[in-house]
Order: sequence, then C-alpha cells, then structure tokens
Amino acid sequence: MRDTERQLIRDLVAGDPAAADEFVNTWDPRIVGWIRQRCWPSSVDDFAQEVWWHLVDDDFRRLLKWKGLYDDAAWHPYSLQAFLKQLTVNKLHDLQQAERHYRLSGRDPFDIVDLDGPVGSDPSTEAERDRLTFALADCMRHFKPKDHRLIEMWWEGHADARVASALDTNPNNIQQRRFYLFKQLRACLAENLPEYFRHVQ
Repeated sequence: MRDTERQLIRDLVAGDPAAADEFVNTWDPRIVGWIRQRCWPSSVDDFAQEVWWHLVDDDFRRLLKWKGLYDDAAWHPYSLQAFLKQLTVNKLHDLQQAERHYRLSGRDPFDIVDLDGPVGSDPSTEAERDRLTFALADCMRHFKPKDHRLIEMWWEGHADARVASALDTNPNNIQQRRFYLFKQLRACLAENLPEYFRHVQ
C-alpha cells in the first residue's frame, strides 16, 4: 500500500491521466464528505470544486509536501488521508473566511458596529462586530484626549469655532487637525480592514 500510494502521487505529478482518474475516484467522496461536515449543504459543490482546483493546481505538486512520500517513519496506512483532510480543511477555512468577509463587506462597517445587543443566530456577524470594534479602537489608541473630543464634537455637528473654544485652541487649527486625524485613521483602517476600507478616499 505504501509503495502504491507513493507511485500514484509520482504519476500524478508526472501528468499521467490514468493516475489522475484513479486519484479523483478514490478521494473525491471523502473530500466532499469532509466539506459537507463543515458547511451549509448549498455550498458543498462550490467549495469542493475550489478544493479540487487547489489540489490540481501546478500538476498536483502540492501533494509533494506529503511527508509519507519520502519518509518511511512518517508513513502509515492513514497518513495520506490525514494529509489530504488537513489540506481540505485548511482550504475550506480560507474559502469560508473570504466568503464571510465578502458578504459582510457589502454592509457599511458602522452599521455592523452599531448593531444593538446580540445579533441572534448569526455568530459570524457578532464576531465581525467585535473585530471591527477592536480595529477601530486600536487605530485610535494613539489619539490624544483632545483629538477624541475634536472628532466627537465634529460628529455631533458643532462648528469649528465651537470646537476650538471647547478645546481652548485656535479655530484655524481645527480643520487641519481634523484632516490629519482622519487621514491617519483611514490609513490604519485600510491596512487592518482592507475589505472595507481599501477603496475609501
């Protein structure tokens, strides 16, 4: 069995169509099963196709990372299965993360942050609200107390002269300071949350 599995992988990488057929027929039901255990039924076919594209890419050369291909100590009757399962689970996780970010990025991030209370049966949105809130707080942690007050008063609609009076500073500095703070905040958010802020000007 060990030599048979190893030769099959070598034949795959060499581009043998018969080896590809045998590999797909052997492993497709299990790969689909692993995916089915971890996602909604409606997504199984699409995710399975993506996982297979991931495997097939570059003539199956990703399979050369299977340690049992070269190392007798690493090989056991389920070592190839364990390798393929981990590869499938890792790729599926990436796909689900990308899908979640794509779905949530269709919403204004402030709408997500401002959701009142728990978000019911959608733990992914709850987790995204936490991620957004943390990123915003992290990006603003270097702001001085006056900077926070300046932004708060601007958000409330106060005129620059009123803000300057409250902060005991020159009114001519308010607009420039606000521009600088928003530029700094925008750059930080674009770096940490590119799916929301990469294209914000």
